[in-house]
Amino acid sequence: MTSTIPFKSASIPLLLGAMGFFGHAQAQLIEIDYAAPTLDRWNYPFNGSPGSRLSASTFGAVELEGFDDHDAQLLLGFDTLGDIQVGLDATEYRVLSATITITNSNADNFRYDNTYDTHDTYLEFDNSLDLDPGRPVHLWAMGYRNGYDQTTWGEYTVFGGIPTVEPTQESRHAFAAYFPVDQTPVDISNNLKQEFDPTPMAIGQTDTVMPGDLVPADTTYTFEVDMCDPFIRTYLANGLSLGEVRFVVSSLHAATGGDGGGTGDTLYPFWYTRENPIAQIFGYAPTLTMRIRIGSSGDYNGDGIFDFFDVSAFLGDFTTGNLDADLSGDCILDFFDVSAFLSAFAAG
Repeated sequence: MTSTIPFKSASIPLLLGAMGFFGHAQAQLIEIDYAAPTLDRWNYPFNGSPGSRLSASTFGAVELEGFDDHDAQLLLGFDTLGDIQVGLDATEYRVLSATITITNSNADNFRYDNTYDTHDTYLEFDNSLDLDPGRPVHLWAMGYRNGYDQTTWGEYTVFGGIPTVEPTQESRHAFAAYFPVDQTPVDISNNLKQEFDPTPMAIGQTDTVMPGDLVPADTTYTFEVDMCDPFIRTYLANGLSLGEVRFVVSSLHAATGGDGGGTGDTLYPFWYTRENPIAQIFGYAPTLTMRIRIGSSGDYNGDGIFDFFDVSAFLGDFTTGNLDADLSGDCILDFFDVSAFLSAFAAG
């Protein structure tokens, strides 16, 4: 992304010099790297063993009344309690980056697509508007209904309540969500029926398969979370404050067969879960890596002292276009980021 720097960065040290240095505040720069989730659940209405399956598929029940379009979803949670201070206001957490990986366990059953497919390309398969083969895999936030929230919904909670259309449509307690307007999560599980195009946190990418090719077993998909979305940043910050960050993986690969499309030809991915022995041996379980700044951005290097080294680190990132210096959170480097740094630095 192109940075905008509307004035000479050399003027920043002069401003800081006039202000003087301040010290002694609690701030941290933390990188966490989890080799497996603490929660992974196949979120499918006919799943008789929630939280303990060896793999979890994602597929869609496209144009099938009574079932969510995103029929089979994979829910992930990563417990951060041991690494990140909990209970702070969401504004005290600044997630700099978040990367999820998942790995498929089945071979050559579906094709790789690294681009977004709009809702109209899934309808009327004989006259599809989809111009590239395959279907993408999406990463979403997690929302809740029927009185549940992150503190009350768990890996083994019953799937859902009363559906709007029998047998299961719009009944799941936990669902894949996005934030089109504010921090209110909007369920994307039926975006085909409702004819809208939600924006995911990320679309799965791999550099080992060409777009359109069949995906071999043990192919790892990587999701780089869009940190330019302020609602996503707040969602992650709220999760850190509670001690766990949660995600949902879904795809609209067509499934054939009986109720919900879950039987018949397997034309959709299966993903390793943390319970799978092969995943444990070869590192195929879902993973999470995050970089987080906690506390004042004035202590830019996170050593607990406000001094020249913070100024130098901020200037280095700002002048090289590193979005770690995007303190205003708009994914543009400009005067507002400098102003935010100066204010935080001065406040000490």
